[in-house]
Amino acid sequence: MYELHTPVDIKAVAKYIGYYLLAFTFVLIVPMMAAVIFHNYQAAGYYGITAMAVFILGSLIYRTLPDYELETKEALIIVALVFPISALLSAIPMSLSTGMPLFDAYFESVSAVTTTGLSVAPADVGPVFLFARSWGQWVGGIGIILVVLSVLISPGTTAYRIYKANYGDMKIKPTVISTTRALGKVYILITLISIVLLVLSGMSLFDSICHAFCCVSTGGFSTQAASIGAYQGNLIPAAISISCLLGAVSFVLYPYLLKKPEKFIHNKELRYFLALLFLGSLVFAFTLSREDFEYNSIKDNFFQIISAATTAGFSTFDLSILSEASKAVLIFMMWVGGNMGSTAGGIKVFRILLLFKVVHNVLIRLFLPRETITPMKIEEHVIESKEIYNLVTFMLLYTVILIASAFIFMLYGVDATSSVFETSSALSTVGLSAGATGAAMPFVLKAVLIIDMLFGRIEIIPLILLFMPSTWIKRKRNNKRMVKI
Repeated sequence: MYELHTPVDIKAVAKYIGYYLLAFTFVLIVPMMAAVIFHNYQAAGYYGITAMAVFILGSLIYRTLPDYELETKEALIIVALVFPISALLSAIPMSLSTGMPLFDAYFESVSAVTTTGLSVAPADVGPVFLFARSWGQWVGGIGIILVVLSVLISPGTTAYRIYKANYGDMKIKPTVISTTRALGKVYILITLISIVLLVLSGMSLFDSICHAFCCVSTGGFSTQAASIGAYQGNLIPAAISISCLLGAVSFVLYPYLLKKPEKFIHNKELRYFLALLFLGSLVFAFTLSREDFEYNSIKDNFFQIISAATTAGFSTFDLSILSEASKAVLIFMMWVGGNMGSTAGGIKVFRILLLFKVVHNVLIRLFLPRETITPMKIEEHVIESKEIYNLVTFMLLYTVILIASAFIFMLYGVDATSSVFETSSALSTVGLSAGATGAAMPFVLKAVLIIDMLFGRIEIIPLILLFMPSTWIKRKRNNKRMVKI
């Protein structure tokens, strides 16, 4: 990886963190209003005071510092800072209102803003906590940066670089500001669709809102300790599955549903994703058929595959009873994840397609003359060499982080399969657990999962840049010439 030639401008980073803090005030006000509705005025006070403090701090930073035009590296650093800071600001009122240790509340908040769904919360924490946690996942799904871009930042180079650091090159409108607003409208629309589906399937309004927030953000937090297994029948699992799929499909495709439906239907990544769900459900059904318990083909088989592949993380039964073969299927589905441009985590189907394209290109070139040019293309998208370098870097880092995290779990006595399962769930921001994650988990393992969840949501490289010395400090070059003897 190339070193940064110059360090980031700390004042420029601070200026836009000020913008972000102003936007995050609204995120804290919503659970405050929910606490008032549930007559939990103490919790409302904690959220209100935190929101006020965040607003004052954001205003001071915003008014004190002049405007800056961000470089790409500074946009990446802002993205890396936003999620851990968001989790910390959410954890403070959460800890005060529930009595949870601050570190456990931080774990819960990181799990929320990264749309993971792993939990160490105690039972009977109350509706305000359940709503705040679901709301945090919904905001984390589309990204607080989208709010900043849509409302606070003017169009221009800075807006483009912040957008690109979050969402890449995907655009559905001429400008990034109009694109973020369009994405926001799509996100709100599929959330409303999810709420209606869940209410019609028999879920209460409160549970429907909380679950809809977590479905379209592919988060996985549930208002029930037994997750979706607490609900009877197949209607609610079916509604949850549809809602999770809505969140795992690239948001760029939705505008084509009305204008060019064939473009939506024939999208290569989407078709491979649906094929993966079908094949995964067949293999998972085969492994379940060899288990010693009865299962329902919709609630326990297809539902669980959708939950893993969309990285939603809901479950209909205790996954710790599964065999290693069944867990392996879910691990693979969690690794792959959903579509680019969606709220799903994992490696993403597009990257898997690109990886196979690279392998195919290497094999084909063995039979071609050396000077032959073999361009790579996925639909209309021409693959540049930079994307291949990024892919190799991402896959290598993903593998190293996964192996290191799983090894630490093994050092604490967790079996190999469960270690890989829990760390894969965190790194792919899924939230499924084989039973190792809980309040009694050692501090070190909680810290490992927190780091993995942040890596999974921020997609590794920005978070690594955050801890590189050359990001912040300009290194002195050694200008001494070597003397030839």
